[in-house]
Amino acid sequence: MIVQIPAQIYKSDFRGAFNSPKHNRFSTFNFENYQDLSRNGFGSLKILNEVILAPQQHITRFVSSNTNVIILPLFGGIEYKDNIGNEEFLRVDQIRVLAADDDLEIEIFNPYKEENVSYLEIDFQMGKQYFKNYFQQYKVDLNAHNKLNNLFEIERAIGFIGVYDGRKEGFFALRNAENGVFVFVIHGAFEIENRLLEAKDGLGIKKVGTIEWEALSENAVLLVMEVPLDK
Repeated sequence: MIVQIPAQIYKSDFRGAFNSPKHNRFSTFNFENYQDLSRNGFGSLKILNEVILAPQQHITRFVSSNTNVIILPLFGGIEYKDNIGNEEFLRVDQIRVLAADDDLEIEIFNPYKEENVSYLEIDFQMGKQYFKNYFQQYKVDLNAHNKLNNLFEIERAIGFIGVYDGRKEGFFALRNAENGVFVFVIHGAFEIENRLLEAKDGLGIKKVGTIEWEALSENAVLLVMEVPLDK
């Protein structure tokens, strides 16, 4: 008999959708006008948005204080700038981790003339005692297959990304038993703790020490985050 660990699945088809000529946004959790009782954040993980930005377009958003933000390009490259003087170009193999100790305004621009770009924006709302103030860029090694690669570490929240060949297995052991784990399928399909997850599906699991998965497609990409639950 297969025993399933209690968990909540966040299917991609039920994400909150915002569409405009400038950009499309798909929200795993409640965001702006999208509000659903079943879609509250997972612990300190409050925002997980996929954004598709049209050519030569830019969008601006405000980040509240004591928030750590991760920006992860998925397709193409994006130009980032904020109202405190930071500017840079991010490629698919790069990630930006930033902190807003006060309210912050950020702008993302698609510099290409004919191609859409897409990226993930991930927000952790941290209590002051755990909030870490910094602005760093990391390079991600996406050539190493069938293993988890370090993506970010924000005080007690940590993230990894892995590219898997078909039928390859993997696992993740939490560092802190008080935390939960949230996984998000960026590309392909996985069986995670006896549950089928496809592209842009998420899965939140609490009270677990280790999770296991198997890739069901070639070049399947998985995002794994250990998340504090007391916020």
